[in-house]
Amino acid sequence: MLIRIKGTTSNCYLLLGERPVLVDTGAPGDLKRILSALQANGVEPKQLALILLTHGHSDHAGCAAELKRRSGAQIALHAGDAALARSGQNGVLAAQDMIGRIVRPFVDEQFEAFGPDLLFRDGFSLEPHGVKGRVLATPGHTFGSASVVLGSGEAIIGDVLRGSMVWPNRASPHFFCNDPETNTRSIVRLAREGLLRCHPGNFGSFPGSELHRFRATASGEVLELSGEPV
Repeated sequence: MLIRIKGTTSNCYLLLGERPVLVDTGAPGDLKRILSALQANGVEPKQLALILLTHGHSDHAGCAAELKRRSGAQIALHAGDAALARSGQNGVLAAQDMIGRIVRPFVDEQFEAFGPDLLFRDGFSLEPHGVKGRVLATPGHTFGSASVVLGSGEAIIGDVLRGSMVWPNRASPHFFCNDPETNTRSIVRLAREGLLRCHPGNFGSFPGSELHRFRATASGEVLELSGEPV
């Protein structure tokens, strides 16, 4: 079972399998929201089998250090974002549009630094942690972005794409992306998984078919994007 936890600026997700796994830890200040959601679903922090971060930005890793203290759970993070976690800073937030430039000063905040316990590169299985699924490297938004592909056909994709602010069930490019070309390849990788539904770090979920609106050309590198309806 996948449960969305709405933070002040981003989503966290609680995976309830044989053991619970928390994916992302919100922004600094989201701790109460997360603890309340755990309690509402009958999960004590010390029951968490793993804390997995889709990447090392403050709105996804903001409460990781405190949740580790409370739970004793290990924190898993792609090696590409380890430096962000250890510094407690976002690094470069490369705005992709006007909205990104406007909101950047409000979301570019420091967070409590921490050392990840489990560093991975291409990915790993979540089954040893009680959840049927696997983690895939999906870089682009950051060097160390990752996604969780579940046995149910759903995926938690971090900030590879975002949901729409206006239109339900629509995907849109994220406001920030450090390497758009690499992010494009990550979208293609996820599209090949045949996903039923994607759960992004920002706004609501959308069907996996939305990934196919970002279609590869014959070269497999250039994608078409129709964008949000106008």
